Formats: sequence, C-alpha cells, structure tokens
Amino acid sequence: MRAARRDAPPLLARVGLLSSALLLAGAAAEAAEPYVAVASSGRALAPSAPPPPPAAPGSVEVRVALSRGAAEELSSVRLRRLLEIELPDGATLAAEPVGPLDDRVATVWIDRPTAARLEIQVRLDGRAIVRRQIAVSGLTSDVAARLVAIAASEMILAEMRRARAPRRAPPPRRPTPDEIELASRDLDALSVSAGPYAAVVSGGPRVLGGAGLSLGLRRLRLTESLFARLLATPSGGETLRWLEGGVSGDYRFWLAASWRLSVGASASIASVRLPAAASVDGIPGARDTWSARAGVGLGVETRLGGPLWLGLTLDPGVVLRPAPYEDARGAAGAVEGAWLGVGLSLAAERRSSAPR
Repeated sequence: MRAARRDAPPLLARVGLLSSALLLAGAAAEAAEPYVAVASSGRALAPSAPPPPPAAPGSVEVRVALSRGAAEELSSVRLRRLLEIELPDGATLAAEPVGPLDDRVATVWIDRPTAARLEIQVRLDGRAIVRRQIAVSGLTSDVAARLVAIAASEMILAEMRRARAPRRAPPPRRPTPDEIELASRDLDALSVSAGPYAAVVSGGPRVLGGAGLSLGLRRLRLTESLFARLLATPSGGETLRWLEGGVSGDYRFWLAASWRLSVGASASIASVRLPAAASVDGIPGARDTWSARAGVGLGVETRLGGPLWLGLTLDPGVVLRPAPYEDARGAAGAVEGAWLGVGLSLAAERRSSAPR
C-alpha cells in the first residue's frame, strides 16, 4: 500500500502533462486555421483557404475560374487545394481568377457543357487553347474535383514544356516560278542565233536573200552582238554577193514570261562582189568593192521552250557607202539608198547562273 501511494503522484503528473499538450495543440491548430464568425443561423462557415504564396520570378501564375454549372458540381475551395498540390514545379496558383495581363499566366476555365461532362480549357502565354473533357456521371464531388485537378495540372505541364521548347525556325521560302522568271531577266546570258534574212535595196539589185549568224552577250537586259550575213541576188537577174559583218546593240522589254520586244541599232561593213559588172568604182574589169550600212532594229521574240526563242526582226537602214558599177551593156548603176531587212531567227540562251 505504501508503494502504491508513492507511485500515485508521478502518474497524476503524466496525465497533467498530456492534458497540457493537448490544449497547446488545439490552440496551435486554431491559430493555424482560423474560422470565420458564426452566421445568424447558428452554423459555423467553412474555414477560409489560406492565401497562396506569391509567384516566384519566372514562374507561371495559374488562374482558375469555374462556370456556374461547374460550381454546382465541384467545390471551388476543394478544387483549388487539390490543384495547388498537383501543380508542377514552376507553377503557382493565383489567389484570384483575374489579374493583370502578363506573359507568364496560365488561365484555366472549367465548364459543364452537359450534366455528365466537365470540360477543362487551358491557355498559356496567349497560345492556342487546349481542351479536355472528363465524364463525371455517377462520381462524387470530391472524386470529380480530384480528376479535374489532375487533368488540369497535366495540361498546364504540357503547355509549359511546349512553351519552353525551342521553336524551329521556319524553312526559307523558296521563290515561286514567277519570281525565278523575273530574276532571270537581269542575269548575264550568252546567246547564239541563226536564221534566214532578206533585204530590199532601193538602188542596184532590188532583192537580196541569204542567212545570218549572231553571237550576243546580254547584261542587265542590254545585248551586244556580233553578226555576219551572206546575201545574194536571186538567180536570173543582176548578180550580187553581199558579205557583211557588224555589231549591234538592243534593249529588251518583257511583255510576258514568253514574249519580249527588242529595240536597238546596228552598223556593218560589207564586201561586195558584182560578177557580171564590166567595171566597179570606175575601174574597168574590177569585180569587188566594199560598202557599209547602218540601221535600227525592231524585233519580237517568243519562247519555244527552255532556252530556245523564235524571233522576227525588222531592220530598216541606209547604205552609207554607195558601190557604183557598170554592167556589160554599159548601163551604170549603184548599190545604194535605203535598206529594209527582215530576219527570222532561232536563238539559244545560256544564263551565267541559274536563280534558286
């Protein structure tokens, strides 16, 4: 009995210490989670959620809002607490669903389009809206809130990763065929052309016919050419051979991708032979002399395909040095006067570099 009495004071002391600890724990809990005042109906309102910590610099601020239909299905306070737990690193839940505009804001909108479905919409940094629907038919409010919080956090994480991913530079735009064709007009080009040529001369043998060859270099739409022509009178009349070589320059205007005009000038020197003449330049028995002419050129060309062009040229001009002669009957004549030439040519061009 004496031993029992000696043990009693320590047991009472332990009980007293335990009671004091419980009282202190209750006071700490009340201090950590304050309650609002009791309403007039006598029921205490739900504890208010503690304000979330301020967003760290560079983090994403998440703003959550519910439609009226979604608020009837979910508890806003419960959803916010669950979403705050599920949010990934770098995302912070905002205290209000609205706030100042910023580049690092994720807006979450929860709607209830039908009684059996909830729809989650997420948009980050003004990017395209992403949507996900969750079937909540037969689920309790707490389970539906958990599903919505998990789905919303996954969508926010995916958008954050997509925003952090380096954007690929768009491939360089390739020029269109029309742009390539326009650029090719100003490229340096080497051209070779050949074709029949005919001329009418006001003095001497009236008609000459033959062929010509030309080699040209185009630069900035201006073409400089070297040409040669061999012409003769038709058989049965006064015979004449006209072999000339000269230079020409022309500028080309494009009417369309396959049509162009040319305007230019030319000058040439010619070797003239009159086999049937009794004298040339007043020299008895002479058959050969020389002459020169100058003129302008007007042409039109059309593309046959690729580098091939078909051209028609009108070549009016004048004989600069007359070539007098006397035929076998003693009649005097001269190759002189106005010159009107017409040529048909087939040209092939090779550009210095192909546009890309």
